[in-house]
Amino acid sequence: MSLVPLQRIRAEAIPHADPQSDARLNAEGIRLPEGRTLLNRSVDSASALIVVEGAMRIGVVDDDALLAKGEGVLLPAGATYSVRAEQESVAFVFSTQAG
Repeated sequence: MSLVPLQRIRAEAIPHADPQSDARLNAEGIRLPEGRTLLNRSVDSASALIVVEGAMRIGVVDDDALLAKGEGVLLPAGATYSVRAEQESVAFVFSTQAG
């Protein structure tokens, strides 16, 4: 797998699903107390992680980013990442799957 830096995004930049497509949008919430870390999570398909409350530091093998509310990153398929809560935080991970 080629290593690439994290691509930062804003929540409003996520495109809306095409109603003609059979792809499904999956979402998973992550809540972490301040100082807690979630290690070695992998995503099967390209995904977007968006912070909806608090601040989180997300890291991949060759990059990391501190994200505040409304900020996020794109995670390529197969990416392994870790998340550390800089304060009480909530994030969502969005991905698509063919229906």
